[in-house]
Formats: sequence, structure tokens, C-alpha cells
Amino acid sequence: MQRDLGGSIAPGPLPIRVTKRLIFEGVSPIMHIFHRPVVRIWALLVAVLWVVFEAVRAKAGAVASDLLVAVYLTAGVVFVWWWLFSFAARVRRGWPALTKAIGAWQQEPVSRIDETFEYRYPRIVRIRRHELGFDVTVSLLPGQVPKNLGDHVEGIAHTWHVFRVEASSPARGVVVLRVWFTDPLAVPFEAPLMPSVGDVVKRAAGLAVLRYGRTTPEREDPWVPEFASAEIGRCDDGSPWRLRLHGTHVLVAGVTGAGKGSVLWGVVRALLPAARAGIVQLWACDPMRMELSFGRSLFQRYACEPAAMVELLEAAAAEMNRRAQTFAGKVRKHEPSSKCPFVVVIVDELAFLTAYQPDRDLRKRADAAIATLTSQGRSVGFCVIGALQDPRKEVMNIRNLFPDRIALRLDEPNQVDMVLGNGARERGAAAELISPDPEIGAGVGYVKRETQPEPVRVRAAFVSDEAIEAMVRDYGRSGGGFGSAA
Repeated sequence: MQRDLGGSIAPGPLPIRVTKRLIFEGVSPIMHIFHRPVVRIWALLVAVLWVVFEAVRAKAGAVASDLLVAVYLTAGVVFVWWWLFSFAARVRRGWPALTKAIGAWQQEPVSRIDETFEYRYPRIVRIRRHELGFDVTVSLLPGQVPKNLGDHVEGIAHTWHVFRVEASSPARGVVVLRVWFTDPLAVPFEAPLMPSVGDVVKRAAGLAVLRYGRTTPEREDPWVPEFASAEIGRCDDGSPWRLRLHGTHVLVAGVTGAGKGSVLWGVVRALLPAARAGIVQLWACDPMRMELSFGRSLFQRYACEPAAMVELLEAAAAEMNRRAQTFAGKVRKHEPSSKCPFVVVIVDELAFLTAYQPDRDLRKRADAAIATLTSQGRSVGFCVIGALQDPRKEVMNIRNLFPDRIALRLDEPNQVDMVLGNGARERGAAAELISPDPEIGAGVGYVKRETQPEPVRVRAAFVSDEAIEAMVRDYGRSGGGFGSAA
């Protein structure tokens, strides 16, 4: 159409751009709807259901078709209920908005003339239930890394109204968001009772015992093999927490009241039967005199004075060097025995010896002894377990010599990476968010193992004063008796 000089409209050909716009306005909205995969799937489903309905009505009559309609309606009601109220549907329904809020969307140019770009977001591949929550598997977009979601796990947990969300990457381009509805470690629990010495002696005589659900004859002490690791608590998936000891060193960091004592006493408790058998020795440095001294008679060597503690560490280093010289060219792997026991050196408040000791000479000697033990002692049967409150480098500059580390409640987020290594906080080890309430947070922490990059949330069992008294009675020098304190 064209306009003449007098202002009236005269017939004529339409401009090409106007023609394209009119065609787009008439056709594109429908094509735009069917461009979406979800709409195409629903349209195909409706077509299939209609074909099935017509086939049933033609073959079986009206009654059968009415029953089929009832089945359709029931399935529709179930689906609507699931879509409105189930966790999985709620996650899928809100996933586009959530990914946009955390900046995980990407702009992608399109060929349609109504838009210059469209948004894409990481796709939820699968939602699978586990015992205490769900695992949400997400496929990342090109160019994205697990950090793009891992940095926002706390915000995702608040959005989904759950206790906690952890992010892990089991394969390239895939992130698994593990969802926990409640805290499985919120309730403290005590360590199980220790067997008495008499019970262990009877079992060592060759009686049949029940272990791991089956009866097996054992001629040796059934507790002897427990030197390699110590079961001291539970992981948040309900499995036992076994702390590796033989062939490693362990660093435990946490503020006052975080539960370091539960970890230390858990190790002592687990190793006592093996110590009674003579294949493990427990050495202790206790500068506070308030923790390990309660069970002083359980240790083969014990020291609490600064000079005595340094001498104990130097004695351990000297014994380690003598053992290494003996093993050279003959033994590649240490096997504990009564002549060559596995020595576990427990140092409470390690920073007192390495940073806060006023005597400069003692501080240097302690640093040298601890560095020697942690750098060379693993292969010859020495394990150092150190506990401290402040993990800063100026306080403890040999953190990297401890392959296995435990972060209990800490003061600051950056301290998590100091203890567990770079990226641990991003992988979900939020140790600074552990509750300061002893009933909820004491003994709760995250474990970094040498062979496992992902931190594991754990809780150490509480070892009561009564349990320690029972251990002293049954395994101390006046009871089971297996050594003398220095």
C-alpha cells in the first residue's frame, strides 16, 4: 500500500521488511512455543494418549475407554501432587531462577528475528534419593567449572530449605549437589564400652569369636590388628569414622571447646588393646596438664614440663633414626612387633612447643624433632598426632608434613584452607559454621585424607571421664599394666 500526494491510501506492493514483520507476528508465536523441548514432549504425550484412547474405545467399547480416562485422571492428579509438593519437583521447578540468581546462566545467540540471544542454564540430569536427602546431578555448560556451583552451596541450601548442600565433581563436566535434610551428627554419642583385659585374654586363647556377622576361629589376640587405624566416631553418611594412623601423621585443629580431646582420647581408647599386646606404644606430651594427665598411666612415656617434652620428642627422633638404620636395605614396610612396636606420639597443644614456648632454645629443638619425625617417621613405624588451636603458618609452619588433617570448629573461613588445603572450603568444609554449642558442635569436623581430595564431615564419639577411669582401671599400670611413664 502507498500514500498519494493528497494523503489517501492507494493500493501497491508492501515493503519487504513490513511483509516479514507481518508474517512473523502471525506465525512466529506458535513456532516459538513449539520450539521448546518441553512443549514438544507434552504435545507428543497428549497425541499418544489420544491415540491409545481411540484404539481402546474402538476395540473394547465405551466402558473400557471410561476406565482408561479414570486412569488418565488419576495419573494426572498424582503428577500434579508430585509437581507441587515433592522436593525433586520443587528443585526442578525453581532451578532456572536459582541458576540465574547465582550467575550460572549463559547467553546464547539465536537465529530467530524476535530475539538477539537466549539464556541457557546447567541442566539437572538426575535427582536420586539417599538415606538422609537427595543427590542432584547437574551437567555444566561449556566453559563452566565445579567452582561455579560450589561457591554457592550455602545459598542453594537456603533456597531449598535444607540443612546442608555439598558440591563434588565425580566426572568432567558434572557436579553432584548432595542435599542433607537434617544434621545426622547433631546428637552427641558416646564411645562403646572397652572390653576388659580378661575378655581380651580369653579371646586371645583361641576361642571362637563373632566378628563382622560371622563366627571365625582366631588364635591370636583379635584386637592386635587394630594398630593401622582407629574407629573414633561416625561420618555423616552413618558409616564408622576410622582414622588412619599407621603410615601417616595426623593434625587436629580447632578452637577451645571444639572437641580435640574426643579425637585424642578416641585414638588412645582404640589402641589400648594393641598396646597391651606390646605392638603399640603410646607417648604423650601434655603441656596443659588437664587433658591427657587424667589417664597418665595409660602411656608408656608421658611428659608435661617443657624440657621433658622436648626430650621425649628428641628420644622419639633418635629411636626413629636408629630403626631406620637397622631397616636400611632389609625392610621396606614396617610391621609392628614386640621388639619393634608402632609408636604413636600424641602432642596436645602443639603450638606451645613450636610458637609459644618462651625458651628459644627449647622451641628450636622441638621444631627440629617434630620436623624430623613427621618427615621421616612414617615408613619406620612412627606416627605424630598433633592438636592445636591456631593453624596459622607463623604458629605451625610444618602443616604440610601431616598428610591427614582434621578441622574442627575454627574462627575464620580462611583457616579451613590452612588446615585442609586449598579449595577445601569451596568443597563444603565450612568448619567456621560449626555450632559453638557443645551439645551440637563438639567433636564435629571435617577430615582431609591423603588419598581423598574431598573433605568428609565427621563427629568424634565423646569419651567420658567414667570411660577414661575404666580404661585406667583395666589397662593402666595398676590394671592391665604395660609400661611406665617417663
